[in-house]
Amino acid sequence: MDSNRDMSPQSSSGPPIVFNKNGRLNIDRPYTPRRFFSDLYHHLLSLSWPNFFILSIVTYFLTNLIFALLYFACGENALKGIRPGTLGRFEDCFFFSIQTLATIGYGQLSPSGVWPNLLVALQAFLGMLILATMTSLLYARFSRPTARVIFSAKAIIGSHNGQPCFIFRVANERLNQIVEAHMTLTLTKNEVSSEGEGSRKFYELKLERDYSPLFALSWTVRHFIDAASPLLGLDEKKLREGQMAILASLSGIDETISQTITARHIYTADDIVFNHRFKDILLWQDQKIRVDLKGIHEVQKIH
Repeated sequence: MDSNRDMSPQSSSGPPIVFNKNGRLNIDRPYTPRRFFSDLYHHLLSLSWPNFFILSIVTYFLTNLIFALLYFACGENALKGIRPGTLGRFEDCFFFSIQTLATIGYGQLSPSGVWPNLLVALQAFLGMLILATMTSLLYARFSRPTARVIFSAKAIIGSHNGQPCFIFRVANERLNQIVEAHMTLTLTKNEVSSEGEGSRKFYELKLERDYSPLFALSWTVRHFIDAASPLLGLDEKKLREGQMAILASLSGIDETISQTITARHIYTADDIVFNHRFKDILLWQDQKIRVDLKGIHEVQKIH
């Protein structure tokens, strides 16, 4: 499997890493407004929480500002109980817009005339749409399943039972179980064909065990480096020259919410160490097995 041809090496330092540490693509696409609005729901769900709240607040005040200007343009007699003067009248129009959009209705201000009443009807309808949209977006964002899975910061190329292998660890941060957990491991690297065409290649790495029926504690994942392994003969220099990265992807069902969750992590040349081993993180305390999550990243050199 390969990707587009623009991923060939460009300098001694190599092209940028294709993936971020969390497994997301490190790609910048041109901004296209038409596509943005045609897929607005997806974009609103994919926003970070700070950006989502900033966008919501800006939209809320901008909507009220537009309607305040419309009420103001209807004239001095558009609203009953309004204060005289330009500044006071605009301020009353703005807060009347807020009351109308939120259907508060204190009764101190009321529309007078056809156009102001039409604006109130339009804004009340728009307020219902905004409330329904915000409710659905908040529910969708809160109910979206997320994995609390910790990947070891380092991966090891070492040995297990006398066989060379690629090793890393994962642990479930929540106090529940991930049912039917599956792990996949993929090597991605730059290659140049005999015709001089560069491409990004992907190789699936076979695991010692790629399935766990109940993932509750920790999981040491191993890929044995045999004659069929793409990692055969790999060293740190080759890792960097090929801009190699190893993508670990975990999927399973969260037993609490009965929904599928996924977690991904990328190991680059900076994250892979040779001839080390992981420190033990499983402890027996009070007749129970405990996992020391703080030690999941700790490795020690084999002498």
